[in-house]
Amino acid sequence: MVDSKFKWKLADNTSPVIATLAKELSVSKILATLLAQRGISDVEQAKKFLKPTMDEIYDPQLLHDMDKAIARIEEAVEKQELITVYGDYDADGITSTAVMYETLMAVGANVNYYVPNRFTDGYGPNLAAYQRLIDKGTQLFITVDNGVSGKEVIDQVIASGIDVIITDHHELPPDLPDATAIVHPRYPGSNYPFPDLSGVGVAFKVAWALTGEFPVEQLDLVAIGEIADVVNVTNENHALISYGIQQLRQGMRPGLAALMRLANIQPASLTDQDIGFGIAPRLNALGRIADANDGVRLVTSLDEKEAEQLAKAVDQSNKKRQELVANIMTEAYQQAKDIKNQNKKTLVIIGKGWHQGVLGIVASRIMNETGKPTIVASVDQSNPELVKGSGRSPEKFNLFKALDVHRELFSSFGGHPAACGLSLSTDNINQLQQVLEEEAEKQKFDPSIKQNLPIALTLTPTEIGKQLYNDIQNIAPFGPGNDEPIFNMNDVKIANVKTMGQEKQHLKFSILGSKESLSVVAFGKGSIAPLLSSPTGKINIAFKIGINEWRGKRSIQLMLEDLKIDGTVIIDERTNKLTPQLFAGKEFYVIKDSRLRQNIAPHVMPNHVLSIEEAVQTDFTNQCVTLVDCPASETMLKKIFVQDQGHPAVIRLLLYQRHSAYLAGLPSRPDFAQLYRFIHRQQELKWPAQSQAVSRYLKINVEKLNFMINVFSEAGFVTIKDGVLKFNKHVIKTDLTQTNQYKKQLAQYKIEQQLLFNDAATVAKWLLHYLNLD
Repeated sequence: MVDSKFKWKLADNTSPVIATLAKELSVSKILATLLAQRGISDVEQAKKFLKPTMDEIYDPQLLHDMDKAIARIEEAVEKQELITVYGDYDADGITSTAVMYETLMAVGANVNYYVPNRFTDGYGPNLAAYQRLIDKGTQLFITVDNGVSGKEVIDQVIASGIDVIITDHHELPPDLPDATAIVHPRYPGSNYPFPDLSGVGVAFKVAWALTGEFPVEQLDLVAIGEIADVVNVTNENHALISYGIQQLRQGMRPGLAALMRLANIQPASLTDQDIGFGIAPRLNALGRIADANDGVRLVTSLDEKEAEQLAKAVDQSNKKRQELVANIMTEAYQQAKDIKNQNKKTLVIIGKGWHQGVLGIVASRIMNETGKPTIVASVDQSNPELVKGSGRSPEKFNLFKALDVHRELFSSFGGHPAACGLSLSTDNINQLQQVLEEEAEKQKFDPSIKQNLPIALTLTPTEIGKQLYNDIQNIAPFGPGNDEPIFNMNDVKIANVKTMGQEKQHLKFSILGSKESLSVVAFGKGSIAPLLSSPTGKINIAFKIGINEWRGKRSIQLMLEDLKIDGTVIIDERTNKLTPQLFAGKEFYVIKDSRLRQNIAPHVMPNHVLSIEEAVQTDFTNQCVTLVDCPASETMLKKIFVQDQGHPAVIRLLLYQRHSAYLAGLPSRPDFAQLYRFIHRQQELKWPAQSQAVSRYLKINVEKLNFMINVFSEAGFVTIKDGVLKFNKHVIKTDLTQTNQYKKQLAQYKIEQQLLFNDAATVAKWLLHYLNLD
């Protein structure tokens, strides 16, 4: 059995409202079920959810300090004061900057914008950057997607006689800047109806209030920024993003149209997934490895030629980002799987020369893979005594809380419960690992406890088609508060398993249905290909339903979220060459050869390299067991898996065999007779010095020849002493097939024939049956 990564929780779908919604709305039972799962209890509520209206979007004047902000901006426009929009370098910051800049341009302002550099300016207000802009004539700053945490810098700017308007959505610190206005949906006491606008959502509200008209043409930017920032998509965000997607489908911005072409996104059928996995990562890549100001130029440009060039530059940055992440992941994940990290609850992974801009992505991926809070950092090339990095944490561990009480370890530190950025001396790395482990104990965090995976419905292959996909899209856009539904399917029949990507990091396979097959992709799950290639076990999968477009053809595609396999899985990785890469993880390694055990032991967890005798005493219930070399017999194989114990989850077959009895072949009676006559004639041989010569003369391979000599020795036909083999004249007639040597070789021959020289399906079927695991 291969257990699931998550704890699957099937929704209760017995609500009587389901039948009512299906009938009154004339929709499928599945769509009605999905609506009911979202707390929709009547038809009117369902209609409003399925077709959001502009009425759901709140008046911008409800936001704190909106009146003060508008009054100061209007004054600056009237006096033609230079206004600088001070943005942020992620997708939300880029779109926020673009919305504010476009709006100010439209009302005749004297305006420019500045998106800080991640590496030279850092996050949020940077005093040196502000001063450079002031020196160039800025008289009013408007921050977008940042500012509330910049009291020290902003107050200094204000003290120099320059006004600052803050528009932000991040957590409010106890001490706020003394800005002209702070426009924020969660400002204490403001009672704005919905607290979860992103930075671009707040900027959009300012644009609306400033122009006095609802800026429909900017909703495309709102959709991108809000989805990129993973905000709650209920309430007014549901309407904002829904209308923003409609606006994006019009393809009105040359830069975004060009970017979508490069990302193979079809504007007419664009979804929130296309934004989240196609557009937003490309914009985010600029801030990670290039200049995020190019992102603002891209989305605001009206020149198609310029837009095309900028789109290519953005796409190249994304490819570079992917390459950097892939390269770092290879090394970082090896550290994560290292023996010393296997039993830790948290991970601190340190590299050298790793690009700072992508360490958060790497940390996030390792955290998702291991379930452990993860900090990935790299030695600073300009200062070898300093490491800088990013941390990511699962929901049940508060990373900020864990490290905030240890600020003495850091040169800089900031973050929130799920993520952080930090720098520290190399001398403090070990202490950082120690305090993380201690904090995990204090928070009672256990990475082995599974997180829940909500399952909307159990489906069969025949229920999955384009109509179901359309039903699902009716309840989009998806995100926090309106999660994309996940389904499960049981006892699926799998075929055509293959890996994809340069590093074979992705997986693709087919599910066989009664009429046609379904394509399944699993991004980042290439390592599980051997589990699915095996013909054993009952496979159950959890998945989302998407669409694949290829050369104008649209087909349903499932995206794998999780899987579990009932019954023991046989993984065929038979090899004639052993490398350290074959030995990782927490599985047990059963090794017959003592020298092999000594060589492999340093590469795996302590006490997980077992001799045959030790394996017989070990309970392998629900464990992964690797047979490193081939057992000596079927009897030995059965002893390894004691029948009164539970079944192993996985039996992995390497079955390395340096000297093969099967390939050497069993000697026949004529072979024995020929060798007997030869020794009788010679009476005496130098042995093993003459073994090669005798092999060539008799045309019997050396492996078989040595075996026959051992049989003769046991039967008393010959003696070997001090390198000399002598014929024994006083021979007692013996059935050579009854000698221990022959029986041992015959047993080895048979097990090799069964395990090493059959196809994977035959081996797996025989093994499960022989061990009573089927």
